[in-house]
Amino acid sequence: MTVALQEFEAVLRQVRAVDSDACDEAIELRRAIGFLELSAGRLVEARRILESLHADMCVVYGPDDEDTVEIAEALTRIRLALYGAHREEPEA
Repeated sequence: MTVALQEFEAVLRQVRAVDSDACDEAIELRRAIGFLELSAGRLVEARRILESLHADMCVVYGPDDEDTVEIAEALTRIRLALYGAHREEPEA
């Protein structure tokens, strides 16, 4: 898993150098990295990546886009896992 994350991050750095963080390829790479972090149980890292991705996707595709909604739902699951259903999220 760590090797895959490192490879995705290396490719993302190259894409960012040539294009932007919100181009389609960068969005797909960021999504893959976020979900790899999530599947590895690294919830804080996954949340950090997916929150930034979600904000960009809301601008690029809109909040009602199917992929944007999927990221929002993943973030909700992460927040529930980190903070529980009855606790408030700490200030960032």
